[in-house]
Amino acid sequence: MRKMTVRPILAAAILGLAALAAGCGEEIKKENEQLKAQVATLQKENADLKAQVAAAKGEADKAKQEMENAAKEWQAKLDELQQQLTRRGPAKASKR
Repeated sequence: MRKMTVRPILAAAILGLAALAAGCGEEIKKENEQLKAQVATLQKENADLKAQVAAAKGEADKAKQEMENAAKEWQAKLDELQQQLTRRGPAKASKR
């Protein structure tokens, strides 16, 4: 007789757990979809940031090269002026 009362309680418990698991399953699926969307967004942002870094690096390299070229040009002009002053001699240079 005791087995007869345990079976319905056990069956009800199993059905209750199944219903609970089904409800949690929907929540988990919803959360999983939200996380997938968030990961996709973050991956796109990461790709965009990588592109921005690459562009900035290219601009920095270009600016560095332009600065080096300008420094060479200034040094060449300075050398040329020093040679002109040397050719004039000290007396002519001091008249200014």
